[in-house]
Amino acid sequence: MEKKIRELFPEIEWIKDPELQAKVVASYVDALKTGGWEPEDMDKIPFTLLIPNCPVSYLEHVRGVTRVAKRAMDEFNAIYAAKDAKFTIDNDLLVAGALLHDVGKLVEYARNEKGETVKSANGKNLRHPFSGTVIALRNGCSDAIGHIIANHAHEGDGTLRSPEGVLVNKADFINFESVKSFLGMK
Repeated sequence: MEKKIRELFPEIEWIKDPELQAKVVASYVDALKTGGWEPEDMDKIPFTLLIPNCPVSYLEHVRGVTRVAKRAMDEFNAIYAAKDAKFTIDNDLLVAGALLHDVGKLVEYARNEKGETVKSANGKNLRHPFSGTVIALRNGCSDAIGHIIANHAHEGDGTLRSPEGVLVNKADFINFESVKSFLGMK
């Protein structure tokens, strides 16, 4: 399963620390097993239940958020790293946080008898920012990564997000809101 997860998410290789790469993979193994999914299901599960018949998969969304956040980080660092304040976004923290921002959806969602993706019993009580944070922390990810996951959605509004958390939040909503706009949704 670990090999398949690495194939599906080649962006894991952008994490320089091999131990952190392994923790990201372990978090996915944990979430997939807990939710009763196979790695290949991530390309079939809709990334959101808020868009009826969502044409974008969980896999595409997570990769899209990760790629947008990484590009934003690279541009931010190119401009601000030389400033006296040394504003530098941490690559490994950002990429791991982006890859795991929605890992909780793998336990928030379930497949019903008709094969449709619906809210799981767990998901009816606990949204993915919270379940995802638990999954990441129990697989050895740092509190800083847990912070990104916990605060990436509306639950984090009004909090002080880390710089990496800000980029993941904005990349997530760039992807979500753009898909809604393409579909003519408000």
